[in-house]
Amino acid sequence: MKLNQIQGIGWSKILMVMGLVVFGWISTVAQSTTVWIVRHGEKDTAMATRANPDLNAEGKQRAIDLATYLQKENIAQILSTDTKRTVQTAAHIKAPLEIYNPRSIQMVVEKIKSTWKGKTILLVGHSNTVLETIDAMGGNRPVPLLNDEDYDYIFKVVIDDAGKATATAYQFGKPHRGGTSAMK
Repeated sequence: MKLNQIQGIGWSKILMVMGLVVFGWISTVAQSTTVWIVRHGEKDTAMATRANPDLNAEGKQRAIDLATYLQKENIAQILSTDTKRTVQTAAHIKAPLEIYNPRSIQMVVEKIKSTWKGKTILLVGHSNTVLETIDAMGGNRPVPLLNDEDYDYIFKVVIDDAGKATATAYQFGKPHRGGTSAMK
């Protein structure tokens, strides 16, 4: 290009193009992955010995509340255990659903970090797997434990480009107990 051609383009356009190139490079380099982790909604306990219960009326409402809570998130993938209650908890969120094995959580974490890097994922588990999943991602537990009655917690784990995970606890839907207004 000759100098008079560059002058015809204008410096502001040149700077704008350069800025877009740099911004695009930064966007592709710094890709944090967000994983929302939630326990399934309230289950039907009428048949307590039944191994795979459905959600009860409260659990169905909590599934709707979860979809409302996450409506502004761009969920790229849902990971759920193979139980009816976990799948039903994710039913109102429009994203592909994949079944995962909570006994192979390290493999799931590696897949999240590679396949869905830079994306937002929803993982639906159980009271005895949610915090362990946060541990496997390298995050610190934002709450010490989940009881059988704790259905209103949702955890946001952000994994930065270097693989460092930060976990935060929030609450959604009908409050069960505890928490603070900062957790909403």
